[in-house]
Amino acid sequence: MKKAGIWLVFFSLTLIACVDEIYLEVPAAESNLVIDAWLGPSTDQSYVRVYRSAPFLSGTINPSYTKVPVARMYFEDESGQKTYLFNIPDTTLFYRTQHFKEFETGKKYRLNVLTRTEEEYQSDWVVMPEPSVVEKMDVIPREKPVIVYSSGVPLTVNAVVADLNLSISNPSGEEVGFFIETDGISEVFTTGDSENCICNCYRPVPAMYGGMNLESSKYEQGNRSSVKVGELSVTSLGRFYTESIVKTVSRDNLGYLEQINKQQRSTGSIFDPAPFKIKGNIKSLTEPDKEVMGNFMVFQETTFSQMLYRAEIFRQNPQMNFAFEPTQHVGFYCGTYYTDALPYTPEPFQP
Repeated sequence: MKKAGIWLVFFSLTLIACVDEIYLEVPAAESNLVIDAWLGPSTDQSYVRVYRSAPFLSGTINPSYTKVPVARMYFEDESGQKTYLFNIPDTTLFYRTQHFKEFETGKKYRLNVLTRTEEEYQSDWVVMPEPSVVEKMDVIPREKPVIVYSSGVPLTVNAVVADLNLSISNPSGEEVGFFIETDGISEVFTTGDSENCICNCYRPVPAMYGGMNLESSKYEQGNRSSVKVGELSVTSLGRFYTESIVKTVSRDNLGYLEQINKQQRSTGSIFDPAPFKIKGNIKSLTEPDKEVMGNFMVFQETTFSQMLYRAEIFRQNPQMNFAFEPTQHVGFYCGTYYTDALPYTPEPFQP
């Protein structure tokens, strides 16, 4: 038995000695020029970023980009009128105009960029679309399992949420795309020991949709598109303020954004595929075969806001199974419990 143990140790050492170390050379990722350009209805909504892409690292939220020095950059319309952009301050990637100007619906625009190394880039012509009309927000309550907190302990209960759908139309009659960003502010209540207790707080709810919210007008019914922009949890009776910014873009630009959205949703773990290169509408005039990343987006912008009353949803749907979180008790200020609360009362909630 002792000899068998000795031979086993000797055999294991032999196997270890046979292991070779292998070093693989991994080629560095190629850096591409990126031109991220947005032309809105006025210069206030317009900007361009120019930089070199960073190597792909799964899970990276804020990659480090390399700035590309630019000698000249301008938006141009079909009549040849130019609107120049400048890098102010010089430490950022952003380029903006110095004077206010509005851009007309129905006109074609393109972007021109000349770097300090004499490389010239130009976008395709893109038509400024007509602005869309947001007619109303539909609030549609339904029951679903949600997480509520009791004494700091999360509990899953069947409760009521409301889908928030915008009714959008575009007067052009042509197929366009909608890129919608929706934020909210939720009113929360507490009780307090002090007579002067600041017991009402207001919590910001950014990016209610949870990703890029894209929709095409080709799915319209009765010349209107119903687009979900968020979900409201009715586990308290505080008011809720929503604000949606609807960017109307061309069909081609919608297709580009859909590719970006697909790529963003495909990342998040070490097993993710590397991002694919998405071809936009910008090309190199100096080297026509050179890959250029980014896109020239031309859009109109419409803002829609509305105050929602959870108490009304509760009153109008007595048959539904509501579940409410307990009201928290604080000493003087509700912000000691709701640490993400705004330090002031937002304007929509002021008397």
